Amino acid sequence: MGLFGKSDAEKEKDDIARQNEARRKLEEARKKQAQAGPATTPSVPAAKPAASGGPAGATVPASQPAQADEIYTVAKGDNLSKIAKQHLGSANAWRKIYDANREVIGDNPDLIKPGQKLRIPRSAGGPSPKTA
Repeated sequence: MGLFGKSDAEKEKDDIARQNEARRKLEEARKKQAQAGPATTPSVPAAKPAASGGPAGATVPASQPAQADEIYTVAKGDNLSKIAKQHLGSANAWRKIYDANREVIGDNPDLIKPGQKLRIPRSAGGPSPKTA
């Protein structure tokens, strides 16, 4: 430990450990949810269609599959506004990405790091990503 607290290398190790712990907890939660199945939480399936791409309260017909979230790897020079503009069509949608990735990013949305994998939520209600 240095004179002024942890060194950059120690901080980076701590960040990586926090990210790994968050991933582990997320995987455990997903496994528990998969084991529990839809029969134990009847109210959840009714709420899922609205969170999978349409406006709140809307339902997705069974013949129309819900759009899956995209995984984006942070590159050098990226920030959440830039990523939101590129993938959601509006830089102002950065908070939706932050809220979906709070465990990975931490308490400060300005501190994203190259190599982090972020989930781009399609439930944002905004436009689809640009194809041009």
